[in-house]
Amino acid sequence: MAESAETDIITEAKKRFDLANDANNKTRQAAIEDTRFAMGDSDNGWQWPDQIRRGRVIDQKVCLTVNLTAQHCNQIINNIRQNRPSARVSPVDDGADKRTAEILGGLIRNIQVSSNADDAHDTAAEHAIYGGEGYWRIITDYESETSFDQVILIKPVLNPQLVFIDPNAQELDKCDAEWGFIFEDIGEEQFKREYPDLDPASWSVNEKSGWVKKDTFRRAEYFYCTYKDDTALLLADGTSVLKSKAMGPLQVIKERQTKVKIWKWCEIVGGADKPVNVRDWPGQYLPIVTVVGKELNVNGEIVRKGVVRDLKDPARMVNYSYSETVQGLALQNKVPYMAAAEAIEGYEDIWKSANLENRAYLPYNAFDDEGQPLPIPQRQPPPTLPAAQIQLLQLSTEQMRAASGQQNANFGIKSEAQSGIGIQRLKVQGDTATFHFPDNLTRALRYEGKLLIDLIQKVYDTRRVIRILGLDGKEEKVQLNPEMPEPYQEDRVIEGEVSKIFNPSVGRYDVVIDTGPSYQTQRQESFGALTELASRDPTLMQKAGDLIIRSADFPMADEIAKRLEKTLPPELRDQDGDPTQQLQGQVQQLSQQLQQASGALEAMGAELERMEQEKQAKAQENAAKIQESLISAQTAAEKQEDDHNVARYKAETERMQALAPAMGPEEIRLMVMQTVQEIMTAPPMDDGQEPEQMPADAGFFTPG
Repeated sequence: MAESAETDIITEAKKRFDLANDANNKTRQAAIEDTRFAMGDSDNGWQWPDQIRRGRVIDQKVCLTVNLTAQHCNQIINNIRQNRPSARVSPVDDGADKRTAEILGGLIRNIQVSSNADDAHDTAAEHAIYGGEGYWRIITDYESETSFDQVILIKPVLNPQLVFIDPNAQELDKCDAEWGFIFEDIGEEQFKREYPDLDPASWSVNEKSGWVKKDTFRRAEYFYCTYKDDTALLLADGTSVLKSKAMGPLQVIKERQTKVKIWKWCEIVGGADKPVNVRDWPGQYLPIVTVVGKELNVNGEIVRKGVVRDLKDPARMVNYSYSETVQGLALQNKVPYMAAAEAIEGYEDIWKSANLENRAYLPYNAFDDEGQPLPIPQRQPPPTLPAAQIQLLQLSTEQMRAASGQQNANFGIKSEAQSGIGIQRLKVQGDTATFHFPDNLTRALRYEGKLLIDLIQKVYDTRRVIRILGLDGKEEKVQLNPEMPEPYQEDRVIEGEVSKIFNPSVGRYDVVIDTGPSYQTQRQESFGALTELASRDPTLMQKAGDLIIRSADFPMADEIAKRLEKTLPPELRDQDGDPTQQLQGQVQQLSQQLQQASGALEAMGAELERMEQEKQAKAQENAAKIQESLISAQTAAEKQEDDHNVARYKAETERMQALAPAMGPEEIRLMVMQTVQEIMTAPPMDDGQEPEQMPADAGFFTPG
């Protein structure tokens, strides 16, 4: 960053600080006085105007402080602590997922618990009830000294006078503020140790500036936003994206010009002419949460106050009336004696201290010089308290309750109502009169939820396993995957266990604050109601005794509930809570499935065996038919061949008989030998069997 730009940051910061200081100066002074009044006691005397208190001290008059104001404030503060609001996240658009919303709600509760956020919330609410305004802040930090993963933390602001927010913000939760300061005063030695390169003497001492004073130097965390021109694109799938963040080819339907808010954080130290440190802030909101008591714009002037402002004058009436009453009672032993001068002559010193010392007796002269008896010294009757003063004591305390709107029933004081319902209605009336204080805290918590969701989507940008907390305080671990395209999915790691994976940057989410009794209070009330039902219907313990005992808070309640659950009929047992019973149920279910599968397999085996038998029988039948066919064909072929050979021999015999008369003995011999040779070389006629012997009269001619 150029040096001139850094100088401009300091110049602009000074102007904005002066603007905020002028806008808040009047209300801040009144807030300080109100807070001091609420914390007033007999030692500091903050509930008495200085001039009146000094006058009573000089006159040696009683100056009591009966601080009923603190009790009226504590009634509201402790009611808030007993009924802490809780955040619930809900999906907004189609890209969001309900299960991811539940995980985000659990992550917000984990951030609050890890940060001890109740301390920050209680401190801010206390200041809002006392002086009209309180603050806490959101920061980011590394998870550990060696980690590169960042986490979100909630930190308290102990002194609301050191916070200045853009006075031009119009929203009640200040979500539209464009800048803000969080100041801290440090001593000169600490200043030199932490900023050795800066010269504290470079700025002149100016008490009005608020930056540099005689013995302290002020440093500030300065948040401010700038605006950058961009183009919003409407895509064909109905989604929208900024042109600066669009990637790849997109089918754009419509576009419009817009401005993007970019937040900066810088550290400014009194005496420096440029920021010590400057960096981007990842969120899109000012990370300072404001809680107001009661705030109203009266013709351009902001009036901001807590409950103390309206209790001041009734409280002064209480202090004055009690002081005067005690003063009157304290003078009871100061009533003077009426005595003749001759009667105490010679004992003047003793009678001067008669109202200061507890003597056993007071001597006096019983006779004068002439022996005449003198009257006995007599103490005058003490003054009586005026009836108006006694009435003032009663009226002053009643005015305190009238000013705060709280009833006797809220303080446990006997009231005009006698029945429990009547007393409860009076308590509700008192809570209604001060309901704007917890309601304004709810508004601040809703803004905190928006801040946290916005930062979660930007800061939690690496894959990791994180812890979430349920409304009942139970822990659960889930996986965060910012690269996953969908907002939620489940991965079955092992049988019976499911790993939840979510991506908080997909979709938009909103925060709803649930007010009323906390989960612990609701649990106690539920146990009381269930116990009452069980006393009216004893059979309820046999049907739901485990649930009734499990809602109790006494030690060993869960163990007793587990034992009672074992006595329930199987159809009434809750197998989701006990892993052993859940495993037994799974085993039983698998056994039933195996039995069903075994039966099906047996039926299939029997059917296959029947089909195999039919197949074998059919094959045997076909084989028999084929064998018969082959035998018939072979028999026919053999018969045909036999007939052919017989015909051939017959023809040859006839030929030889015809040729015999014309042939000589040698020719006949050669012909006979040739015929015999042919017969011998011919193949067998029936499976290799020898041919039958020719009969003697087969037709061969035998010479002479």
